[in-house]
Amino acid sequence: MPQVNDLIPEETKLFSLYVHELWWLANGIVEKTDQIFSEAKVPEEGHLIQVNPELHSLIASVLSDAANLKKLLITPSAKLNGESGKQSRLRRGRAAALSKFLDGLQLKELLNAKVRNTLEHFDEYLDEANLSISEARRPPSPMAAYNMVLSSWDVFNPRVYPIRLYISSERKFYNMKWSVDLDAMNKEASLVVERLKSSMGAANEGPGGLMLRIG
Repeated sequence: MPQVNDLIPEETKLFSLYVHELWWLANGIVEKTDQIFSEAKVPEEGHLIQVNPELHSLIASVLSDAANLKKLLITPSAKLNGESGKQSRLRRGRAAALSKFLDGLQLKELLNAKVRNTLEHFDEYLDEANLSISEARRPPSPMAAYNMVLSSWDVFNPRVYPIRLYISSERKFYNMKWSVDLDAMNKEASLVVERLKSSMGAANEGPGGLMLRIG
């Protein structure tokens, strides 16, 4: 519960930076996913296989941006380690205030943390998959594809087992049993950018740097 001497998040001296950080992250997601869509080709005829670890680094960066965006909007109710009570209440108030900026927007894929977790704890998920596949009487596929880009699943028959695999025609990223729709992330992040541009006023054309008077 708020206390009598608590600060109102919107009236704090650096509150505008939270908004710009949200804007910067969403804008980065849009730009990076646009680059992914451009580099991962879908041929008019036939199939295409690309070995592209750099593109997978870009995908990881998109998911990291989404994770940081989510932390601005959704935060634990319990006090974090090392937090004072006042800081904890400010954190929760800040998340609630920022969420109001995006009220009504559906951000399902942007806030989907599962695939990001498979990258952050890749060794653990790989151990699990390795054990399951190695002990299975019938593996899920004759082949596994790692750090690759396929124009469609039809490149291989039967389908490969995906370990950091991007399917260009779907604009989806697969990591073992999980997937994330980068096209949906692009669209959702674009909505966030447009909402924030509208909220911040026409003079703000992008989430650039700022000089703030704090004293």
